[in-house]
Amino acid sequence: MTSFTIVNREKGGTIGESMLQDRCCDVIGRTSFVIAPVTLPSRVCSYDFGLTLPSTATVLQNDAAAKVVVLGTVHFSKKSVEEVSQIVHTLKPNAILVELCRQRVSLLELDDKKFLEDAKKFDSKKFSQTMKEHKGVVSGMLHAMLLKTYADLAKELGVAPGGEFRRAYQEMKKIPGCKLFLGDRPIQITISRAFQSLNMIEIGQVLYHLSKTNQKPLDKLQIEKYKSKEFVQSQFDEITREVPAFKKIFHVFVDERDRCLAYSLQECVRTVQNPRVLAVVGIGHVNGISRYYGKMRQEDIVPLLLRLQQTERYFIPVQKKPVMS
Repeated sequence: MTSFTIVNREKGGTIGESMLQDRCCDVIGRTSFVIAPVTLPSRVCSYDFGLTLPSTATVLQNDAAAKVVVLGTVHFSKKSVEEVSQIVHTLKPNAILVELCRQRVSLLELDDKKFLEDAKKFDSKKFSQTMKEHKGVVSGMLHAMLLKTYADLAKELGVAPGGEFRRAYQEMKKIPGCKLFLGDRPIQITISRAFQSLNMIEIGQVLYHLSKTNQKPLDKLQIEKYKSKEFVQSQFDEITREVPAFKKIFHVFVDERDRCLAYSLQECVRTVQNPRVLAVVGIGHVNGISRYYGKMRQEDIVPLLLRLQQTERYFIPVQKKPVMS
């Protein structure tokens, strides 16, 4: 069996070369792209797939060219983890795409027990240390806040983040010839573009909201509510009413990444022979991936991989305001 070694890239490591070359493909992280159109079925529906799937699964393609299923998950849900295995055993995929990039690939071999122990010890000192490890005050603060949120949720629910991705990775290793695809955009680019889309006042509003808002305690039943698209939308509406600047952040964190994930899924289908593909992504990305799948081109993706200032410089023409007499 192939040896699988993953080191945290954020600390200077890389994916084990044997895995990268043999069983894993970082779609968005590649330097060259070859585009081929994906022919979508005339109708996308789950009931004619011939397989028993959970309600959180969406069939994107079911024809002679490919079978593609997207599973929407909640990142701290044990039920989502089990649904991964359920679909794998039913679909028997030869490719699995996960909502990860190289910078977060260490999640695949995260020690759940150790993470939960570390989460209990997360304090202001570790918060400050996390900030210093990232360039820029804003970027460092956001990383620290995200880590604190993960730590708080892990303590409350007793579940380490990314369990569904680890289960997908473990299931992939059991299937001869099955490949793992990293479908997401690098997290550093996402964070950079999100904050570059804001002016200084909006940045202040967002950081103040994140630092002062007291998160309501969640239990295992409440976390399952996030599998409802209507509930997720209501949460989005609530926070954007309080801080309108979050609309810009959600555009970068959700819509732009939906496009990247849809493109990665297209590439996955294109490069795998007789594709039977399972994509494991957060529930909030399912609608967007469904909307963009089969429509993304190289020229659509390249601008999304640049820092926003670069995008404005090279892709958006500058319009001069008319002089008022």
